[in-house]
Amino acid sequence: MKLKQLVVVLTLCLFNLYRRTWTLVPKHYKSLAYVTFINAFYYYLFKRHLLWEFNPGNSNWRLVRAIHMIFVAPLLVLLYFSKLPTSNSRRIIYTFNAVILSALIEQVIAKRNLINYKHGWNVFWSGVIYLQMYVFSLLFNKRPILTWILSAFSVWFYIRKFKLPFTRRFLKGPYFLIFKQQRPSLLKRIKTVLYPYYSYLHKRFPLMKSL
Repeated sequence: MKLKQLVVVLTLCLFNLYRRTWTLVPKHYKSLAYVTFINAFYYYLFKRHLLWEFNPGNSNWRLVRAIHMIFVAPLLVLLYFSKLPTSNSRRIIYTFNAVILSALIEQVIAKRNLINYKHGWNVFWSGVIYLQMYVFSLLFNKRPILTWILSAFSVWFYIRKFKLPFTRRFLKGPYFLIFKQQRPSLLKRIKTVLYPYYSYLHKRFPLMKSL
């Protein structure tokens, strides 16, 4: 991970420590899990057609993605919840201020080449994502089913808007995690080991029957 990215993550952690946001986790843990899942689903669905990508530098890109999925996005949501007003009118103003601030910070980060945009994505669409992230996280506490329905429509919109080439190949994944591949059977491994010797003997003795 680049030093500048590390500074951004540590700064976000310090703000959360200052606001004691860990006390909000028991109340909002479901919303935090929802945000993490949506981020993971983005990398799964758009893995071959990424709209934005954090620049890993010389670090492992899987590690960078995992940090942003598991820590950065939930910490942003916790900061949002930490000063959330009680009245609806103030919540609207507060939410728009949070979206604008988040988008401005991302614009600064993008200018420092810490995040790359692709396929027509820009900071405006990032602002839309921040708005959805904050609003849906808040809604998820009271109306989880409605939130999932709205999320499904939102995903479909982005698929159509940014022309995701949705084929069977895109169902393979997830691309951002390392999964242990299924080991071949013992018989296949034996054949793999013996095949070179069999080929050599077959060339030397053409009448030799196949195994």
